[in-house]
Amino acid sequence: MTPATSTHWTAIWLSFLTGVVAAIAVTKASPALLAMKQDLQLSIVQIGWLMSSVAVATVLLGIIAGSLSRQYGPKKVLQVALGVIFVASSFGLLIESANQLLASRIIEGVGIIFISVSAPTLISHLSKPSDTGLSMGVWALWMPVGSVLVFLLSPFILDYFSWQWLWASPAIAALPLMFFLRLIPDLDLHLSKQHSDTTTSFDRTGAIFLAFVFICFTGIFFSFITYLTAYLIHNYELSTSKALLVTTILPICIIPGNLISGFLIHKGLTPTQMMAYPAIAIIAIMSIMFNAEYTVPIGLMLLACFGFFLGMIPTGIFAQAPRMAAKPADIGRVMGIIVTGQGIGILLAPPLAGYLISEQQQWSNLYPLLILLAILIVILMKPVTRHQITLYAKPE
Repeated sequence: MTPATSTHWTAIWLSFLTGVVAAIAVTKASPALLAMKQDLQLSIVQIGWLMSSVAVATVLLGIIAGSLSRQYGPKKVLQVALGVIFVASSFGLLIESANQLLASRIIEGVGIIFISVSAPTLISHLSKPSDTGLSMGVWALWMPVGSVLVFLLSPFILDYFSWQWLWASPAIAALPLMFFLRLIPDLDLHLSKQHSDTTTSFDRTGAIFLAFVFICFTGIFFSFITYLTAYLIHNYELSTSKALLVTTILPICIIPGNLISGFLIHKGLTPTQMMAYPAIAIIAIMSIMFNAEYTVPIGLMLLACFGFFLGMIPTGIFAQAPRMAAKPADIGRVMGIIVTGQGIGILLAPPLAGYLISEQQQWSNLYPLLILLAILIVILMKPVTRHQITLYAKPE
């Protein structure tokens, strides 16, 4: 299979929508946090583990998902993934205990990891090399768009239904998309021609370094957003609905960061620059947020800036991924390694953040963790650049 000569934008947007379904499944735990805590008598650390347990499958199956995508084609894997999420999320309507909640969460994670690997792999195949920055900018929207939808709709769902209906929401979103995926070009036949070529043409070490970048990014994002609503309620005495509305500022501002980062990569900046520079800006913003005194409007502006620069990093990650493969058939394996890093970040960050915050609500304890993760992103850019392969990603 050779790189695409034209970019199939309709198929790319459909692939992106599968990511939105996965993002809804990942982030739905945060707005449901207080209702679940009261209904199931959970501690703040247990909530963190419930948030992160969705990533167990990502850690265990990330590399396998990349191999399955290569063997059967990313489109088929996406269809299976949506089916898994539909079944696991629908079970949310029947949940009555923490154990049932945890089981459904882990099963959902299987569908999420398949989407996390196969959707960007498919997008890479559907994009001509010069459009990779733009198409990966679109894909990077999956988490913030899904998060915004969850935080905007959750007050209505929680007020008029229950947190169980919020837990089942990904199934409702997945059902119609399972049929629309038929519009995506079938690349399986082209991929099968690669099976006779057993040579692996990607830099595994470079992919692992990029996976560490993803650990840092997801660590920052999920340790922050998981408890942001609870922080606003505790410190500013906001109602749950108002706190959820304010929380949406973070993912909403991530969206323009994703898009602008993709545009800048398309215009010539390297993906590593679009990871390092925003990380430096985040260090400065967090230093102000945690150590200075400011008014509420300034605080909201800082939160918006934090989201904007944070949003640039995943676009850089996904745009860098094809540069680790010398041929398109190996992009899925690279994505599998990289997304494993995403899973590790999601798995460890929320419970670690919950432990640092503790039941005494010590929110300032998050600062050293967030700063460390941002600094590591900057440090990792040198080895990531050193190990990249530019044969496939070379601009036209």
